[in-house]
This record gives sequence, C-alpha cells and structure tokens, in this order.
Amino acid sequence: MHRPSDQWNSVRRKSSDRFTTIVAANCAIVLGLIALALSVPKAAEWISAAAQAEFAGSEAPAAAPTQLARPLDQMRLVRSK
Repeated sequence: MHRPSDQWNSVRRKSSDRFTTIVAANCAIVLGLIALALSVPKAAEWISAAAQAEFAGSEAPAAAPTQLARPLDQMRLVRSK
C-alpha cells in the first residue's frame, strides 16, 4: 500500500516528539534529585554511608587450596563372559 510522503513525516514527527518527551522527563527527574540532594545538607552523609555499607568488606576471601584428584595405584580389569 502506498502512503503519501506527508504521512511518513507525521509518523517520524510523532516518534521524535515521544522521544523528546521521555528524555525531557528523565532530565527533569535527575535535576530534581540533584536539587534535593544539594538542598539537604545531610544528604552527602547519607550517600557516603550508603556507599560504605554497600562496598564494605568487598575484598574477596582467600580461595581454599584445591585438592587434585589422584588416580588409584592399582588398575582393575573387568572382563565380560
């Protein structure tokens, strides 16, 4: 089915408008969170404490020594009758 070229432009425009709206909304949310963090003096301490709690003791424990499998000294043959 053939569409006139102006219909394609309107589809592109709608898609572009949606993308712009989503990006603008995300930017507004991020700016709001930054403003909230800067307006509350204790926010820096909360963020620091949360980061320390998240990454405290992040060193991996020492790996236990591995024990390699050793073959039996004796070989056994199985014969079918």
